[in-house]
Amino acid sequence: MSAKSGELCVVCGIPAEQKCSACKSVFYCSRQHQKSHWKVHAKKCSSYKLVANEVLGRHYVAIRNIAVGEIVLHEEKALVEGPPLETAPVCLGCFVVLSPDSAVPCIKCGWPLCRLCRNHGPECEFTIKYKDEKVSITDYVFPHPTYRCITTIRALHLRDTKPDLYKRLLNLEDHAELQEKSSFFTPRLVAKFIKRFFKTEITEEEIAKVVGILQVNGHEVPLTEPPHIAVYDVASFLEHSCRANCSKSFNNKGGIVVRAAVPMKKGDHITICYTDPLWGVENRRHYLTQTKFFQCMCERCKDPTEFGTMYNAIKCWNAGCDGHALPKNFIETDGDKRLDWTCDKCLSEKSFEEVEEMMERIGIDLTQMKKNDIKCCRTFIQHYGKVLHDNHYYITDVKLALAQLIGQQGSGLPGVSDELLQEKISLCKSVSQLIKSLVPAENRILGLVLFELHAAIAEFGRRLDPGELIAALLESKRILKEAYELLSYEPEVLPEGKIAAQALKNLRDMETILQVMHQNLNMTPM
Repeated sequence: MSAKSGELCVVCGIPAEQKCSACKSVFYCSRQHQKSHWKVHAKKCSSYKLVANEVLGRHYVAIRNIAVGEIVLHEEKALVEGPPLETAPVCLGCFVVLSPDSAVPCIKCGWPLCRLCRNHGPECEFTIKYKDEKVSITDYVFPHPTYRCITTIRALHLRDTKPDLYKRLLNLEDHAELQEKSSFFTPRLVAKFIKRFFKTEITEEEIAKVVGILQVNGHEVPLTEPPHIAVYDVASFLEHSCRANCSKSFNNKGGIVVRAAVPMKKGDHITICYTDPLWGVENRRHYLTQTKFFQCMCERCKDPTEFGTMYNAIKCWNAGCDGHALPKNFIETDGDKRLDWTCDKCLSEKSFEEVEEMMERIGIDLTQMKKNDIKCCRTFIQHYGKVLHDNHYYITDVKLALAQLIGQQGSGLPGVSDELLQEKISLCKSVSQLIKSLVPAENRILGLVLFELHAAIAEFGRRLDPGELIAALLESKRILKEAYELLSYEPEVLPEGKIAAQALKNLRDMETILQVMHQNLNMTPM
């Protein structure tokens, strides 16, 4: 197929058919010219633009169609990273938790490190400059109040060393005034501590603004244990949705990578989820109000059925009625009163306060339930399945745990009974379908569930005759391939990355098994 008129290589000007796979607006005659031009084109190649309005503030919209799996945004390095506000003493080089035996004070500033780290962040230079004596940490049991300042002084260090980055950091939203009203460890409180602890000329107001920015814009980075906090430049303007269209992951060096989870059209808002997407609507909206300081009005929160999944629904309390109850919505109020819950069949009503009290009791039972116990999980589902919808977030939470537990104990899946194995398969299918409908951007959760499902189907197939075994292995292979595609972008240091490596190995092994069976049975694998 010949190049169309105007489709010329941007490097040499000859007709070209290859084009940038991201923006699809620049053409090349060869792979070599594409690579040589990348440094120039990378500055202009984008699938989104930054816009603003009074309701959302600054946010991104797509400037072209974006395909599933396409990288929308990629930042190699955070503006600033450090431990969370509340943390036990950790090594400031690698963030590993310290004990009196493992801690080694930095010879320059006194901040404790682990025995493997010799250097750490800019708090070392900041401490030397603004403190007359070395830091001394002696209590390693509880969250240490001194650590509340670390990430903040790392950000403040940019003020003198990288003023351009510091200016971009200050350009982010801080909501400091709102935090003063609702947060326990307010920006002003942290700022006062820093002013007492260090002899710095930076004003308390400026420090409080930085603290607010870190709290509002921080991403939890799970590459360390415990996770640390990072604030990114471009990614900080990503809009929130409880049903996001993009998934967020990190590379091995802590860079952030945002990929399209669903097909997007030109003009679509580009979104990630700021909260746990598997929480119920009340918990999600409360968390966002308390930590991000906005009332979520995404399409998922505005739909009480959550796209027909009935994720918050309870069963009707009237005998003989098989309906389910929800409020008209979770956003409106009748004056100061929250809306009543109404059965969709008999139209019977129950007050918001009654339902809230019931949810609180069930939540307490869930937190007190014995962990990693198959019997307790099954008992919870059987008992509360009488009052909650099958997809209710409490039931889903326990289903997810149970699906992963079956086969993890004893001799693994080969030691699991047929009945329990079929239960695992049913649970995995149910939960995976719910995730796809409700939170399609949750690649990690879905990938793990599908990995469990492939293993269960393969094991169940081994207990069947050869003809049925092949069908089971083909289904297992299809599911495993989907799981690998979802998890393959995760860094190797994370459990999901390790499972992705295992999934790839399993795919190769399964292909070999199917080829051998094909040769023995003269059947063609699909």
